[in-house]
Amino acid sequence: MLACLVFIGAGSGEATARGADLRGIANRRGIAGPEEMPTETARCEDLRSIVAGLDVPEGQRIDLWVSGPLTLVHTDDALWYLAICSEPGIRVMCVTYSDNGMKPGDNILIRGGMRILDETHLVLDPCLASRD
Repeated sequence: MLACLVFIGAGSGEATARGADLRGIANRRGIAGPEEMPTETARCEDLRSIVAGLDVPEGQRIDLWVSGPLTLVHTDDALWYLAICSEPGIRVMCVTYSDNGMKPGDNILIRGGMRILDETHLVLDPCLASRD
């Protein structure tokens, strides 16, 4: 439980998405401008190369679409916290409003506004989750 709460912390790679200056996101799997769809969905094993050197301008949102095995399902009775991907890789937490009946071990797709917490933790908030 404590690890979950510490982890929570709490965005098509077109360089001009919605008029924002998002240089450096083009051609990164799973990355898109706000509310846009990337050409490819990322997988857990892609995350290190996707976020390496990623520079998100202050106040800009970029979205990440990533699929992988669900490793954590937790609720505080208001929000649901779903995590995918395992250590030693980068873990991704999706802050959402429902678990949609998903259980640990299910392969799921999560997508939403990305925030990089540190070199091994990303948070998507807002986020949508569904079975992959």
